[in-house]
Amino acid sequence: MIYFDDSLPKFVSLLVEELGTNAVEDGLFSRDTSGRLSFFSATKLTKKILTRISKLALSELGAYARADRPIADIDDFGVSELFSERSLKLSAAGISVRLLDRRLVGADWLRAPTTEKSDPSRFVFASIKGGVGRTTALSIVAADLAAKGKSTLIIDLDLEAPGIGSMLLDDGTTPDFGMIDALVEIGLGKLSDGFMADLIGPSALADRKGRIDVVPAFGRRSLKNPGEILGKISRAYAERVDINGNVATFLDKVSEITDYFSALGRYDAILVDARAGLHETTASALLGLGAHVFLFGLDEPQTFHGYEALLSNLVRIDVIADAKADWLSTISMVQGKKTDSEDDESSFATRCDALFKTCGLISKTKKSNRFFAAAEPFSNVPWDDDAEIVEAELKDGSSDESIDILHVLYDDQFFLFDPNRRNQLMTHQVYKTPYHMLLQKVESVMLSHVGEKFE
Repeated sequence: MIYFDDSLPKFVSLLVEELGTNAVEDGLFSRDTSGRLSFFSATKLTKKILTRISKLALSELGAYARADRPIADIDDFGVSELFSERSLKLSAAGISVRLLDRRLVGADWLRAPTTEKSDPSRFVFASIKGGVGRTTALSIVAADLAAKGKSTLIIDLDLEAPGIGSMLLDDGTTPDFGMIDALVEIGLGKLSDGFMADLIGPSALADRKGRIDVVPAFGRRSLKNPGEILGKISRAYAERVDINGNVATFLDKVSEITDYFSALGRYDAILVDARAGLHETTASALLGLGAHVFLFGLDEPQTFHGYEALLSNLVRIDVIADAKADWLSTISMVQGKKTDSEDDESSFATRCDALFKTCGLISKTKKSNRFFAAAEPFSNVPWDDDAEIVEAELKDGSSDESIDILHVLYDDQFFLFDPNRRNQLMTHQVYKTPYHMLLQKVESVMLSHVGEKFE
């Protein structure tokens, strides 16, 4: 019996035996929305070969072979155009092949990542599961930037489990509309400046020097009409098709909204709270916003199983596969709720190394970077023997494949985090120790973008 995981390797092996490795690597596989496969040869094949392979595919793959045309060559109708479409690059049966993966949902996971944008700096806070400290960390970063006199916009993309809005806003500052409304309305037409202004609520938790604005998932209107929220969610995820047939996916809609706020010139940073898990909304945040991405997790199997699924998919995208170093420079792994134990830190780092090597994002001989935060005060620089290794890699260019590993220390003061009731948690003296590495990384990225010192 053939199952989904067996189908492509089985088909590849069959074709290699019939056509040879080079012909299969030069060709193109297609998987339809049900999982059925077909193969398109980049060269002309005889009718005899086409007939033979069609019969073999239907016999050996069963339901996983496309019944009407399991194989076609470059001269067949419409085949040549397929080779110019975006495809995945992956390994199957020991060779590298290209795959057009037709999906009813999840198409945004096939998109090439947007180049990192710097005006303003953008940061995405993502995780595989909830309860890892992701949203709390985002709030602390916003508070720290405000204390430095910076203006920050927070966008809540966690439409099905929103939290940042109620965490940083109150009844008086919650705006009329939320991100869910913006994603519905943009599917029908251009959003007005007035509507966009009504998406933003100012947080009273900002230091007097700076500003924190929040686009919550749900605005005041949704909270007053909770029975309409599920109807809005289904439409928020829907594609927009214009009169010319151009399609805008969820990723495109989120990018348009974020770009609008960026163009205002009002903010120094945009922080996005992504939905936990492998949902379509996560793809838009990780690939479509041109952001530095913080991937949060605990030192537990669930974290690494989930990220293996995510990263194994991303490495199949041609742009990432061909330029791993560029993409990896926009990623930081963040261990949440780390204890004081050195073994705890070492275990997480070791698992991150294994994860990225298993997924093919770094070579098996490489060692992942730790991010070395600036000391306080500057003259008291922390030293680590590993720093010599990192420096050596930079000199010889071998740091092309490396990842940042950060940690947030566990502090029970932040358990059941509610800054509206306990606003002392948002003061530098309280949060500086557990969040030091993360805050320094944010500052480092922003300095690389604008080249100016923070106050």
